[in-house]
Amino acid sequence: MTFRAEFTVLAGKVRLLADAWHALELAVCEDRPGGEGLAVADHLAEVVTDGAAELQAATLAPATADGLHTTAAALLWVRRRIDDEYRSHTEVSALLRGVQGRETEWRGWVKGVRRGADRCADALRDAEDAMLRCWREAVELAELDGCGAHR
Repeated sequence: MTFRAEFTVLAGKVRLLADAWHALELAVCEDRPGGEGLAVADHLAEVVTDGAAELQAATLAPATADGLHTTAAALLWVRRRIDDEYRSHTEVSALLRGVQGRETEWRGWVKGVRRGADRCADALRDAEDAMLRCWREAVELAELDGCGAHR
């Protein structure tokens, strides 16, 4: 495939990731039970809101070197947030401790958040695979143009 064709595939995968992230945002922020709040839930809400802005920039990125960089940076940001904030043993344990002894609504909320994070991880993996194919095409183009990328 050509770089532009691969970038089109990447853009579609990033849109799917943005959709999954939006669903996670709804689970974290909108589905959150009312009443007394949890600090860990507040933190997750901040993280998911920041991620929406990162992904917005990636969904608008053009098929250029700058656009590829913008998209790669957004994917890296999302990877770190998913791994560190939503799926790490430490954070999941803190979340489970936070809802311990609360109404069943909170336990259901945690399950929804975890499912949303898993969906994001799956969509992210697909976007990362597409990103690698874009980089390969970009390097091949650079080699054909004789810019010294083969050194």
